[in-house]
Amino acid sequence: MSKNWVQTWGQSHSAFSFFYYPSCPKTYRLVIKSAISGSSVRFELSNECARNKVYVGGLTVAKCDEKGDFTGECKIVTVKGEKSPCLEIGQVVMTDPVELDVKAGEYFCISAFVEKGALRSGNLVNNAELITVKGDVTGAPQVENQRRIRDKVREIASVVLKMYFHKPIPLFQSVQLLNDDGARSIAVFGDSISQQGYWTNAFTDRVRNELYGKFSVINKSIMGNRLMLDFHRRFICKGLFGISGLNRLQRDILDYPDVEYVIIALGTNDFLQYNTIAAPKSEKPTPQGVLDGFIKVSEALKAQGKKLIVFNVLNFGECIDSRPEKEAMVIEFNKLLGENKHHFHAVYDQAGLCVNPDKPGCSRLDLLGKDKIHPNEKGGQLVADNVDINWFK
Repeated sequence: MSKNWVQTWGQSHSAFSFFYYPSCPKTYRLVIKSAISGSSVRFELSNECARNKVYVGGLTVAKCDEKGDFTGECKIVTVKGEKSPCLEIGQVVMTDPVELDVKAGEYFCISAFVEKGALRSGNLVNNAELITVKGDVTGAPQVENQRRIRDKVREIASVVLKMYFHKPIPLFQSVQLLNDDGARSIAVFGDSISQQGYWTNAFTDRVRNELYGKFSVINKSIMGNRLMLDFHRRFICKGLFGISGLNRLQRDILDYPDVEYVIIALGTNDFLQYNTIAAPKSEKPTPQGVLDGFIKVSEALKAQGKKLIVFNVLNFGECIDSRPEKEAMVIEFNKLLGENKHHFHAVYDQAGLCVNPDKPGCSRLDLLGKDKIHPNEKGGQLVADNVDINWFK
């Protein structure tokens, strides 16, 4: 069987807004539990949403334990032979490959020492451990995370806004292993409902257990993301919600040949955001228009031999930005999606699974977090447990 580069971890970049990392000589160590095996590793660094150059003073990779402590040799990583690359504004670079024998289920870590430059590009995904330490400790076998003031701000925001904000992961875009087992990846292409990790992490555990070594699950979700429209300029956290699903499809999915299945879980914010602080009333969608967007995504994926699984939209009638008009559009969209499922590899009725039978426009409160829109741990586990694993066989 031929060798292929396969993502074992990745994320979709958007602008960090107030979550960003100010310029400070600091090491960022990303600890990954790999779902697939490989003989070499390479990874992408992104400065896409930056306002400044980023000067990287050193890169390393090593086998480790779940805490990020080295269990094997630490190896220096280069970019086009350079040990200290500079990322221009908007630039994405791929490192040179480094031999590293990784088995499915094992941990390894990549470390980057950023000498200069604020890190404004990344995501808040909850599927890998990020350790941050002042100074260059890329070669240190053991490091201890150093909290920053902004961690407290993030935690306060989680309480005030009643939604979970994970520690932001900057700079890293994808981590790939050279695999000869025929492994492939499943990309989750969603919004904060997927980004927060309650169902995606539970689903990842299922894939690791039931499809051992065959697939990695890559979370390419962005909070507040819409399928049809980019973030609106009037929103105070400009860029945080990212460009539209249609506009980031090439960057996040089509550019990666290892992706075989795509789970798209967008649409919530298309219906919910308009006429709120995030978007004007003029950006009101239509159920048919959003369905046409999903079909457009499906056709683009089919052209590359990729298969699309569509999650319908969870009912959000209990949340603060909901209105009867919006709830009616979601119900109509989900109905249209079911009637047009022949366009897709599969359609998953998560809305029907979680609906409050006494309130058709609402999900069950026991399955939702305090903001009454995002699934809690119980809701996420329920969604993950009911995904048909045979779709991936």
